[in-house]
Amino acid sequence: MAWLEINGRVALREWKEDQLQALIDGGSQEELFEKIASFGREIGFEHCAYGVRVPLPISSPKIIMLNNYPQSWQRVYQEQGYLQIDPAVRHGMSSISPYVWSGIDKKSEEIPFWEDANFHGIASGWAQPVQTPNGIRGMFTVTRSAELITAGEIRDRMPKLLWLSQVAHYGLAQHLIQRPNSARLNKLTDRELEVMRWIAEGKTSSEIAIILSISERTVNFHTNCAMTKLEAPNRTAAVVRAVLFGLIT
Repeated sequence: MAWLEINGRVALREWKEDQLQALIDGGSQEELFEKIASFGREIGFEHCAYGVRVPLPISSPKIIMLNNYPQSWQRVYQEQGYLQIDPAVRHGMSSISPYVWSGIDKKSEEIPFWEDANFHGIASGWAQPVQTPNGIRGMFTVTRSAELITAGEIRDRMPKLLWLSQVAHYGLAQHLIQRPNSARLNKLTDRELEVMRWIAEGKTSSEIAIILSISERTVNFHTNCAMTKLEAPNRTAAVVRAVLFGLIT
């Protein structure tokens, strides 16, 4: 029994290393998604999808999705506005736990949705909400058209599914979320980032000047430089963008 457990751990580690190498190899958005989809097929799922909530603009964030679902389901999903009522999506907006469905839930309020999904080859699936430390939310989903998902299968495949969801989020979010001019972001100086951190703490320019032992004019200079590089209209927006893009924590 111990031998089986050790070998299982080794196999899982090797599987994870294969995925990481696929991620490191890079490639286009389409190539990366296909690599992730192929890993999904290896563990028994025909289709996969990844969606990410774009954090900017904050007032009207949008969701970008990639999937290899049947064209008929993609069309119906869009025409019926199913993004607004999809139980998996709604679950992912308020939870980080997996969402699993297997067949049509007759107690669900969204029976027409599930019947449509089942008709178009989305009979069962597993969806995992994911979130990076800077607050960017996404969700990775794998589905299939026939065999229902059992509790034993979820238990056995959970480590791979959780790992795959993180790989998908880490790799694909970088492709789908457009940051401000990357060259400018990379040129934020240590002092500019330091000033942004103190602004995030609620400090005024005069207070930051005292803390850093520099003039208030110099603080404002660094603030304006950071605002320009972050393409932000004011210092508050600059701080928000710096946090969302992982420049300050």
